[in-house]
Amino acid sequence: MNMEKYYRKIYLYIFGAIAIAVVLFAMNSGLLIRSDEQSVSFQRSEPVDTLSQADMEASTTSALVLYDPGDENSKKYQTNLERVFGWLRIDAKYLSAERKDSVSYQDYDMVMVAFSDWEGLIGQDCTRLLHYVNDGGKLFLGLLPDDPGGVYQTLYRHMGIIDYGNYQQSDGIRFTNELIPGSTSQTFKDADIFGDAVLGVQVEDSCPVYATALVGDREIPLVWRSDSGEGEILTYNATAIVGDSWTGFAAGCIATLLGNYMYPVINTKTVFIDDFPSPQYNTQSDVIEEGYNRTVQEFFRDIWWPDMQNAAQQYNYDYVGLFIATYDDVVDPDDFFYQKDTVEQYFGNSLLDNNFEIGAHGYNHQSLALDGEVPADLGYNAWDNEGDMEASLTELLDITADLFPDVKLYTYVPPSNYLGSDGREAVAHALPDLQVISGVYTSEGEEGSVYKQDFEIASDGIVEFPRITSGTLDDPYDRFTSLSVGGLYGVFSHFIHPDDILDEERGQGLSWEELYRQYCTRLQYINDCLSSLQPATAVEAAQALRIAEELDVSYAETDGRIEGQCNGYTGTSYCYFRSDKKAVTDNDNCSVKPVSDVAGEKWYVVEIYEPTFSFKLEG
Repeated sequence: MNMEKYYRKIYLYIFGAIAIAVVLFAMNSGLLIRSDEQSVSFQRSEPVDTLSQADMEASTTSALVLYDPGDENSKKYQTNLERVFGWLRIDAKYLSAERKDSVSYQDYDMVMVAFSDWEGLIGQDCTRLLHYVNDGGKLFLGLLPDDPGGVYQTLYRHMGIIDYGNYQQSDGIRFTNELIPGSTSQTFKDADIFGDAVLGVQVEDSCPVYATALVGDREIPLVWRSDSGEGEILTYNATAIVGDSWTGFAAGCIATLLGNYMYPVINTKTVFIDDFPSPQYNTQSDVIEEGYNRTVQEFFRDIWWPDMQNAAQQYNYDYVGLFIATYDDVVDPDDFFYQKDTVEQYFGNSLLDNNFEIGAHGYNHQSLALDGEVPADLGYNAWDNEGDMEASLTELLDITADLFPDVKLYTYVPPSNYLGSDGREAVAHALPDLQVISGVYTSEGEEGSVYKQDFEIASDGIVEFPRITSGTLDDPYDRFTSLSVGGLYGVFSHFIHPDDILDEERGQGLSWEELYRQYCTRLQYINDCLSSLQPATAVEAAQALRIAEELDVSYAETDGRIEGQCNGYTGTSYCYFRSDKKAVTDNDNCSVKPVSDVAGEKWYVVEIYEPTFSFKLEG
């Protein structure tokens, strides 16, 4: 035997054992205490305006939305359309369809029908709608009618329909064109998720079809556009569009109808890791011991966290870890107790070493809500009052200062996404450095005080930055939602839990290797479809939202060019631009490229370097 090789192996084993011992010693000693700040600049340039407020308002697109306040589906649609038109910077008026005679359609750049009772609420007014379109107006028929009766018979040829038949049940969607950013050729098929009613139609060959409904082995037009007189009609041939996850789909329909359209976006991608750091590593798990011959703590240290760091580096993402100090269920400040956990300290410092962010999740995992605001089956204790909630956050601040000196908690995520109004006040008062609260974009199917948000700045100046999707598993619903909602705001906002592998619902009994593979597939999917998104921690994404929120853009097509002017310009900003023409960079005041490296053909991201900018259109 080669003794040199033998001794080399012995030395490697010894050095490896020493390295592990050093890590373990660091994790169980005060050596992990460091003075690392989360360096974030909140300074921005003074806003620059290139137009008067009157001129900017005069250039704003206007829309009339007709809805049915007596129908729950239409009311929900109207509420979500407020989110859509608001972010698109379109001046929309929402009017009960019964009062349609009180307005002139000609006063608006587009008119939208957001109800299904065409026979009862459009009636004889379909003639006036057709006159509006014939004179150059843009009409969005945004919901499948209850009955293809007399009104439908009057409109269908103007809608580009050759023939129509009966209602069909679809089980999926295929994008035949880039209706929403990065969607070209994407297919989403699952009857339980995408099942919907559609009307069997055949449309003219001259009508561009942007999406189809999958009915067995057939495809029925779902979204298409038709010319009528001097104007255009865009038709949506189903009902699911009213849902929260379909806001970006609705925005894609609107932008497609308008032709060239541009609006500000956030342009960030962020992954939130809830309950990280936390004391969960001290638990026992047969799944981990049998599958990996490790304790839970060793699994997260040796396998899970190295893999997560590798994914962030390989796919270019940033994390924010949401710190939980203890899992006790105490809601009385007199009984608060914390025993220092150096494992939490180890993982927190590792977040900081990677230039990630530590945010606040709570002293414990009891949602900041009063009695009756959280479903009883979650097993949480209710807080007595706002003062006790504030005290819990003060306790978290003290623990954070001990474990991570000089770290400021800029971000708050409510445990289980529940946060009552008193809890919201407590968070705002107790966390002095708070910049952003992140709940969820939809509360559909949930009860209680789920903290549902829009991407916006609250009246107290705190950024509301919801998470859109969650989990390690890659599934068609999340893919669709990521494109739809993410494509509207130009954002990927996603959260996971370290213990997904231990949870039957979230992990579905899969190994970590399979969960990790699906997690990486999800990250790559976003990189392919929304390629321009920049990695950001939560607080950095919040600052990007502030920039987008302040920005207004006026633009016009002149001699094959887009000439743009900004108000509220505070530095490099991003917009999405939708056009049937090819956008090309030809100067230094902006850059233009497809939103998607893989499926980009209609949507572009415009990076604006100066408050007055321009680029070329071809085709």
